Amino acid sequence: MKTKKITDEEIAEIKVSSLPTRPTATSSFGGRGYTAAEMKAAFDRLPAFIIERFNSLLSDIESVGKDSIASAIKTGLSDGHSLYDMLSDIGNGNFANYLSVGDGSLASELAQIKERLSSLEGGINE
Repeated sequence: MKTKKITDEEIAEIKVSSLPTRPTATSSFGGRGYTAAEMKAAFDRLPAFIIERFNSLLSDIESVGKDSIASAIKTGLSDGHSLYDMLSDIGNGNFANYLSVGDGSLASELAQIKERLSSLEGGINE
């Protein structure tokens, strides 16, 4: 996932209240000598930053693979195990090894069912 949490430090640097009291005044009067265009840009900076991060989040949600939001969602099944890992395991068959069914995993229960079916088939053929 590419999106990062917005920090207080990032906001402090770009919010309007970080401007001097008289931003259009010259530096000798405690300002920065901002033009009208620079003042508009200063007011747009924080909303533009938030829009950028929001769009990045939407891209993460729409993406597939290691950079997707699914890789950031922890399942708690094991250390570092994510939703992405679980979805991959469903696709490759490994999920059956840790999906609990009865007293064991789905894989072990299926193996026992196959064994029982084989012994029943053997009894029918005799």
